[in-house]
Amino acid sequence: MVVRDHTGLSICRESLNQFFNSKQLVFDSPVHMITEDYNDYNNDNLPDIPIGFPTDDESQEFQYVIFSVGKDGRLFTLPGTGYKKEGFVYAVAGSHSTMFTQTTGLGQGALPAILTGIEIENGSFKPVKYVWDETQFKFKKEKPFIISQEQLSVQNKEYQLSIIQTEYEKPLSPNEPNFNIYKSTYLGSFDLLMQDSSGKVTSRVVLNKYFGNEALGFMESFPIIFKDYNQDGNPDFIISQPDKDSPEFKYVIFSINSEGIIYNLPAVGYKDDGFIYSAGFQTDLSLLGNGEKGITVTLSNFNGYQFAQGKYLWNGSKFVFSENLQ
Repeated sequence: MVVRDHTGLSICRESLNQFFNSKQLVFDSPVHMITEDYNDYNNDNLPDIPIGFPTDDESQEFQYVIFSVGKDGRLFTLPGTGYKKEGFVYAVAGSHSTMFTQTTGLGQGALPAILTGIEIENGSFKPVKYVWDETQFKFKKEKPFIISQEQLSVQNKEYQLSIIQTEYEKPLSPNEPNFNIYKSTYLGSFDLLMQDSSGKVTSRVVLNKYFGNEALGFMESFPIIFKDYNQDGNPDFIISQPDKDSPEFKYVIFSINSEGIIYNLPAVGYKDDGFIYSAGFQTDLSLLGNGEKGITVTLSNFNGYQFAQGKYLWNGSKFVFSENLQ
């Protein structure tokens, strides 16, 4: 690895092989190392570049050395520890250079950290963190891995609702097919976890099954906003995913009863049943007025790329798409 200044003068040159126990290294394609809008995984205002190779243990993991470039142009490493061989950060990946997800938001703590995935026994992948402790990235396997969390009261009973990632999939980068910015950070399988004030689990729901058992993705940690969409006295909340074929998002509405049980409020009548559709990413939806029980939505119209207002009315058991509002 060679670092040159703006004139082309070589400032630093290091043997990459020595960082991988001096073994022979093979690149199956050119490696693109991003230098503009660089990643800074330990928040020291210096550019960091992960370079990795497949492990020798027949797993689907890569072992990465994270290189950093000092202000003097010299290379140094940010070591990883606590999982398999010391000095490396491990991740499920398929390329020699990758962009790790930098974890932020609720449940991630104040220290800089990166989110990766490791292979577990049944061939699936578990989300894990490497947390920076001022000298190295320490491996941390969390149970569960929380991406969003809120406190709420249901009929004078206190609960905590968490969205947890249970299985990991490598997020797509912008140059890969099917990349979507709204699914670009946390990707895989997720559960909704409800706990009472003592910590007892009152309900656990597999979120993916409400979206066709496909891998779900989220851009970041987000607030869970509670509303009473069907006006029955129980708090409701929404989870959304982008629709593949339109600017609309698919929203699933969940409700929570006084026993802390999470259940779905169905929706029908517009495109695929089970979803409320509305354009754009939102953390809550607007309620209808004038005494109607239901939700106002924004629907796409590809004839001229215009949008129209619509509504879903609650009929006592489900939300039914009613009509376009002119």
